[in-house]
Amino acid sequence: MQQKWFKVSVLAWAVLLAACGNQAGTTTGPAKIKICIVHNKADHPSIQSEIRGFQDEAKFYAVDLHMFDPALDPQKQVSMINDCVAQKYDVIAVNAVDPAAVVPALKAAFDAGIPVVMHNADTNSDGHQYTKTYVTTDTYAQGVAVGQAIKAVMPSGSQMVVIEGTPGQSGVAERLNGAKDALNGTGINFVAVQSANWDKDKALQVMQAYLTKYPSITGLYAEDDEMALGALQAITAAGKQSQIKVFGVNGEKAVCNLIKSGGFGGTALQSSYMVGVDTIRASWDVTHNRVVPNLWVVPTIGLTKNNIDKYLSLCW
Repeated sequence: MQQKWFKVSVLAWAVLLAACGNQAGTTTGPAKIKICIVHNKADHPSIQSEIRGFQDEAKFYAVDLHMFDPALDPQKQVSMINDCVAQKYDVIAVNAVDPAAVVPALKAAFDAGIPVVMHNADTNSDGHQYTKTYVTTDTYAQGVAVGQAIKAVMPSGSQMVVIEGTPGQSGVAERLNGAKDALNGTGINFVAVQSANWDKDKALQVMQAYLTKYPSITGLYAEDDEMALGALQAITAAGKQSQIKVFGVNGEKAVCNLIKSGGFGGTALQSSYMVGVDTIRASWDVTHNRVVPNLWVVPTIGLTKNNIDKYLSLCW
């Protein structure tokens, strides 16, 4: 009796192990999703930081990343998005070059049943019906933070100039309006606004023209740190670095070091890295029937000489 019981028990245990083995063999984890990421300008330091966020966060998900760079060409971006639609990606993540030009391509993705996640630069109101969410920093709050930094440094009555990004892109007007609202009633005025299309070399040229036309200005607000650094080259070449305080947006390491040494007025931290991180999270969520907000906001903070030591490690 004991021998028979033993044989049956061994057989039952073997069956149980086989069943568990089969179950383990069919449990392979979540299916991998393919994400098509279409940048606006991949060689910009802000986008490079965003790319690191994509890549780091993708390690925690079953994600296959494919990235494309239109180099600020709106028609090329549309073509790239349409290619991703044709290749049936699971998600398309778009950093809009032109908020209006991109709309037909977003519609094509929508019609194909492919969710679209906007990041860093949004489409316009016509395009929102075709997108799931927009992952961004609070650009208005960035403008406010820069305005507060300007107010802390610049005396009342100061005359400043502005170098803005590409007109019409999301964040451009918000960064300017936030700064204006923060400076309301201070007597500090923006006497001119001109675009350099987020380009460092163009910002240098714009600043050279400003120095000729407005020789008495005492401050510059550039809507990103790269343009601010380009403008600073022109200011330094003119020997006016002690006369003109420079302010930017982004939190690039070079600018943060200049703030620390006193060679730069201030900036607002755009955590582009976290925009990349949260774009992957949003892309995963929209493919797994999770609710996502229409606006997925990454927080910001103003950086000045008073707090730069505390936040220097967050600069990129």
